[in-house]
Amino acid sequence: MESRNGPRLLLFTILSLCSVAGSQAVSHSLTYFYLHSLNIPGLPYISMVGMLDDLQIYYYDSTLQAVEAKQQWIMDGFSAQDWKNQKGILDMIKKLLSHNLTPFTSMFSIDFIQALLGCTQSANTFKTFLKIGCQDLGELSCDFTTGKCIATGVLALLNSYLQQVNIADIPEIYMMNSTCIQCLQKGLQLGREELERQVAPEVQVMKKRPTATAGKSLSCIITPFYPRAINATWLKNGRVISEDYKVTMLPNYNDTYWMELVIELQDNDVNIYTCHVEHSSLPETLMARGGVGEPRGAAPLLGLMAALAMMTKVV
Repeated sequence: MESRNGPRLLLFTILSLCSVAGSQAVSHSLTYFYLHSLNIPGLPYISMVGMLDDLQIYYYDSTLQAVEAKQQWIMDGFSAQDWKNQKGILDMIKKLLSHNLTPFTSMFSIDFIQALLGCTQSANTFKTFLKIGCQDLGELSCDFTTGKCIATGVLALLNSYLQQVNIADIPEIYMMNSTCIQCLQKGLQLGREELERQVAPEVQVMKKRPTATAGKSLSCIITPFYPRAINATWLKNGRVISEDYKVTMLPNYNDTYWMELVIELQDNDVNIYTCHVEHSSLPETLMARGGVGEPRGAAPLLGLMAALAMMTKVV
């Protein structure tokens, strides 16, 4: 399904990848990513992206009148009451971001607030959570299962109040808790075929030209792949390099992912570097030794187009 909000959706997807790139999923999740834009030109006042595991399923911003489905089976499978519940979750977060944190945003000239709301299922265990990050002010983390919240940074001023409140007893929180879990279970049932698909990546290693800020480097491009969980790293003389390289992950337009690992060369022998990739779709590990060449086929261009879309239409 196409949407005029594709570039904005891409922005949230990138935010969603920051904390999980390289991990192997052991549970299912329904996660909502929010951005409350206060002084950022070109971005709506409130934006939201919903993710079911690695798949984008919802989009909303303050220029719309309703939550948009990003998958046809979501649109067909959810009832009017389901959509009303989704809107209720959104309204609760909007109220929290817009009203409760206004004193902080005014006092400290905050440009944006990010929020992460969701629930996870592992076996028969469910967890619902909320995290709010305020620019330069710290983070507020809530576990709705236990009813406890804790804040860091300047927001730690709220901790004495938070210790006296069981947020699980707040009616809106109770509604959000049950609604999220119900939507997660229903979404997993409706989208099972799509969520369980496997797309195997190709790997290409190329030299990168020196720039004003970086010397010679190697780029390992991995695409297309699904699911998002992937284990990719650089080896030097057969040994894993645990740091000193940059990792970027982007969504492709066709619900697969694109990944690049860039390492700055400490010597001129590119043959001692190897890009090592493990993915659930692969029967064996992919290994690409440091070399020169153009990407094979059109696959690496998918992520490039996604990156260009973001740079030209979002930033």
